[in-house]
Amino acid sequence: MSYKSDRSSFQERLDHFVNVIRTDIITGIRQDGTYLPAESSLAEQFQLSNKSIRKGLDQLVEEGLIVKIDRVGSMVTPRAKETITLNFGCSISLTTDFLIDELIAEFGRLNPGIHVRRISLNHLSYVQSAEEMISNGLLDIVAFNSPQFQEWTEADLAPLLEEIESDPELYPITEEAFEFDGALYAKPVSFSPVVVCYNKSHFREAGLHEPDSYWTWSDLLAAGEKLAKARGRHGIYFVPASENRYSVFLLQGTANTPGVHQAGEALPPKAVSALRTLNELVGNRDVFPNYLAQGNDETIRLFIDGQVSIILSTYFNLNEFAHLSSLDYDICPLPSLRKGDAQRTLLLTIGTALVRHSNSKEAARRFVDYLSSADAQNLIRERTVSIPARKKSAEMAAENGLKRPSRYSMFREMFPSFAYHRDIGLRMQDLRLFTRWLKEHWSDMLDEPALHEKLKELLAAGNERATEKKT
Repeated sequence: MSYKSDRSSFQERLDHFVNVIRTDIITGIRQDGTYLPAESSLAEQFQLSNKSIRKGLDQLVEEGLIVKIDRVGSMVTPRAKETITLNFGCSISLTTDFLIDELIAEFGRLNPGIHVRRISLNHLSYVQSAEEMISNGLLDIVAFNSPQFQEWTEADLAPLLEEIESDPELYPITEEAFEFDGALYAKPVSFSPVVVCYNKSHFREAGLHEPDSYWTWSDLLAAGEKLAKARGRHGIYFVPASENRYSVFLLQGTANTPGVHQAGEALPPKAVSALRTLNELVGNRDVFPNYLAQGNDETIRLFIDGQVSIILSTYFNLNEFAHLSSLDYDICPLPSLRKGDAQRTLLLTIGTALVRHSNSKEAARRFVDYLSSADAQNLIRERTVSIPARKKSAEMAAENGLKRPSRYSMFREMFPSFAYHRDIGLRMQDLRLFTRWLKEHWSDMLDEPALHEKLKELLAAGNERATEKKT
């Protein structure tokens, strides 16, 4: 616990340093061509080590705000006066999710008078970070994934964004992620369902059939036990407390059950079954390692190293395997709770939004439109394993040597199973609260009846809000 707290504190100080320097440059406090103070002075001012200061400066270099000159210092990047500079706030993960830097470079080639400056927002408090920068006039465009946009609208922040027109060439369900009160606020770029990713070689060695769409979680757990026994290693892993992973159990146990989450009523049996299935999986130490991963990157590393045979993944994560020709893997849909149940899985969609009060709105709109255009979407299809939001791009052939799963195209048959976090019936802040209770439960600080009672109360409150909204 103390490690995580220290890590957060360090990250907060580093983000504060980067934000201060970035803001000074964008607002003109630090003029083009001037130099930042020496690293030692910055380290003393922001209570960071010289190494951390260099890490922050490297981020500012990536954003195009400064250039490092050997034996001289860090200089604020001079800009041609006729160039329009757009500030684009996004997650650093977009550099691997769909090669955002390559897309920015191609946009710059097509639009030489517009410079897009990518600004990495604080992943620990993404919505708050984006809101603060927009309120201070520091962003023109901002990227959201679907749960971030849900949190954005729940905080009544939709008015900070410009409404945009629907694009009939994009998959309709991707636009649904960014609709609020009848308006569309972000243009989809890429999407992915949560899927099972497995090592085909491990299944062959253990004499097991590969998983298919008819599997239940019990089937997956049984396979994990046989894999663990055959290989002497754990069978299955995902970050237990990740809201993009464990929430699939809540979705399968609670979604599409209107009218059952009323105050005073018991938690639905299917929701109880879903929680017990999750706990049975996470608590099985022969199958599921007691590994405290900080994020999905570590899960991917365990899979690549052969420490586990099965993980829960997204197509975005599969980009880590794109150049690993020796890794024999594939994907399949998530198991269901019971045989015969309709398939359900979480969908994660990423889109870009136009800031309503941007001083360069038309140039910003051009960039937002470009990311969803055929040119950009075809580039995503050809150079990544991610799924473009544009239907024709997603379904075109791509032969460029990347390591893709043989079942890559299965997403086309999975659309009826897709659902967003909001379909669980909880606000994002409530989902995070439940995450904390889950961790308490797994640490024997909260018993099962109390956990069920807390979830029941959250669902009842969500159902009440939904009813009030309809009336």
